Amino acid sequence: MCPDNTHAKKQYLTPGNDIHYPGQTNHDACFIPVSVRQYAGEPLYIIVAHWCLLQQNWVQRNQIAEAFHITARRSSYLIAYLRSKTSRVVSICRHQTLPNKARRYEIYVIRVLDSPTPSTRREKAGPQPVSKRRVGNGDRSMANELWNRLCSNRNAGKILKKREDEDDRT
Repeated sequence: MCPDNTHAKKQYLTPGNDIHYPGQTNHDACFIPVSVRQYAGEPLYIIVAHWCLLQQNWVQRNQIAEAFHITARRSSYLIAYLRSKTSRVVSICRHQTLPNKARRYEIYVIRVLDSPTPSTRREKAGPQPVSKRRVGNGDRSMANELWNRLCSNRNAGKILKKREDEDDRT
């Protein structure tokens, strides 16, 4: 156990506060622009998506980094996340190739969908009991032997068939 409270989950934005504390403890806090503070309870990528939507233009990582007071690397990760999160964010992405062959992505957010309603899943009663019955009529030792022979020999099926014929004769 950690004696201090460094690993405690921090709370999200409170009214009048402009700092967003993410739910994950391995992520740093960031500034939230005034235009998107009403989405403070949402994950950071959704807040960024709303901000990009308000820009009504192509947005680069440097613009996100400047608006949210985060590193350019973290804003690149956010753009990549927005590109892959098609269930909540409808966007178009394009890239620009720099002279050093690096690609700079830009994103244009068309729409941000509301959070999906939680599905009505049935609660699991617990782990399923392990079945004691065997499936099929095969013998486990024969199956293991067949598998081992198949791994080492292509004629394993013929060899096993010969053995079965010998067993039937006796």
